[in-house]
Amino acid sequence: MNSEEEIARDEARVEEYRQIYTGVTLKAARTVELRTGIIPAARFADKLRRVALAAFKGYAPRDVIIRDVSEFNKRLYDVIVNKMGCAKGDLIRITVDVSYDEEGQRLVFGEPKIDRFVPESEVKAAYEAKVKELEAELEKLRRALEEERGKRESLRKRLEELLRELGG
Repeated sequence: MNSEEEIARDEARVEEYRQIYTGVTLKAARTVELRTGIIPAARFADKLRRVALAAFKGYAPRDVIIRDVSEFNKRLYDVIVNKMGCAKGDLIRITVDVSYDEEGQRLVFGEPKIDRFVPESEVKAAYEAKVKELEAELEKLRRALEEERGKRESLRKRLEELLRELGG
């Protein structure tokens, strides 16, 4: 759960986020797109809470923001850790539309988009492994083609012999 110390720290940074952080885009009245930027997976909950506090300050009560972001973060944790298999240090970016329902006194989260960033070395290793696999398959197909050409040539010679025997 969120400790009061963490929340106080986040609130202290809200004004800083409002001034320099571009992770919020106004989409409609009381509806924003929140973006975490590229962060380690282990930091997504803090980052999303800070961005939401910055985006909804003055519109939604603090306790509503904390409560609803906390619930949303629990769902995100399941997706990020259990479904995507991200480790703490994996780099991710979360983008989600959020609106404030004034009557219901709650934040309504849309479907999040979670991008995972893979180090170039991992991509290169996977690429090189695939290239080797395809090269081996190509070589196998070349050998099979040569074998079939040899069979065809043998059949052609045998056919020529048979035609000579029949004609001669």
